[in-house]
Amino acid sequence: MHRKTLFLTMLLIAQATCLAAGLVVHTRQQVAISRSIDSGDELAQQSIFLGANIFLWTFGLQAAVAWTLIGRLFGRHQVQTDQSRDETYLKTQELIRTRDAVIFGLAKLAESRDPETGHHLERIAAYSTRLASAARRHPKFRDQVSLAFIQAIGINSALHDIGKVGIPDGVLLKPERLTDDEILIMRQHPRIGADCIEQIQRRLGESKFLEQAREIAMYHHEQWDGSGYPYGLHGDEIPLSARIVMIADVYDALTSRRVYKDPYTHDVSVERISQAAGRHFDPDLVDVFMSIHPQFHEIARLMRAPDEPDTIIPSDRDLETNDLISESVGNLLESLTGHHRAELVTPHSLEIEKAVP
Repeated sequence: MHRKTLFLTMLLIAQATCLAAGLVVHTRQQVAISRSIDSGDELAQQSIFLGANIFLWTFGLQAAVAWTLIGRLFGRHQVQTDQSRDETYLKTQELIRTRDAVIFGLAKLAESRDPETGHHLERIAAYSTRLASAARRHPKFRDQVSLAFIQAIGINSALHDIGKVGIPDGVLLKPERLTDDEILIMRQHPRIGADCIEQIQRRLGESKFLEQAREIAMYHHEQWDGSGYPYGLHGDEIPLSARIVMIADVYDALTSRRVYKDPYTHDVSVERISQAAGRHFDPDLVDVFMSIHPQFHEIARLMRAPDEPDTIIPSDRDLETNDLISESVGNLLESLTGHHRAELVTPHSLEIEKAVP
């Protein structure tokens, strides 16, 4: 308010000065006219000339002063607007960083119940971001994958297994074979995670960011041929974000050490994913993955757990005895490779049940 009052005061002073100058000129005109009273036509011409001078002087001076003052006012206003915009941007970025940090922290808290996954969430975020970025160049996905989608999936992918916080320790951490009932309990984690995120949506309102997080949590175990869970969705019924995270999650499960398996080499893992195209994975997304898989290899190398070697080449015996996966994928493995699947199904082995052919 102080600045506005100061500006109006300055404008009034300038107006008064201009009017005073106009009166001075007008008085001089009257004097000039009285001295030229006997001049006839010359008087008329001089009167018109002086009147024009008065008008131009008064109007021009006021316009110039007003233009200068208004220009300064708008200049200050623009500076304040720019500063406000910058402050708003910085505060927004700070809120986004805080949001991302909280989300990642919650995901890490859930992951802490499973001490064997190393830098799993960090790798999943990197894989998902790379795959989504590459998918943006594919004609099928170009209209679906925006920059906001890519940024969001880098964070939301960390929430894919957030529902495991609702799985009892006796099931989640059980090292022995799970019973049929325990497998059903384990398979509830997508719904638990999605319900948790949905509760947040109800409090905060609709959000594309949270909707993507819910889709990933709910559908990242669905498979292209409809053999996944919890709903048995087929093909494009599965949200794109979940299809992307599914490939990232499986690649990480294959290339990482687990209690039930040694890490497979990058080449073996890529071959397994390629063989599952059209069955477990979106074949178009697999094509995208095949075009950038060296980037996955680099991420795996840079972010592997400290106790993991770069590569382990599984022997035929390893492929036969250490590929501890679920019943349905075991059948697929047996049909493609001729190897017999192992009989052990653990909570950890369910991570890759959606993929390994």
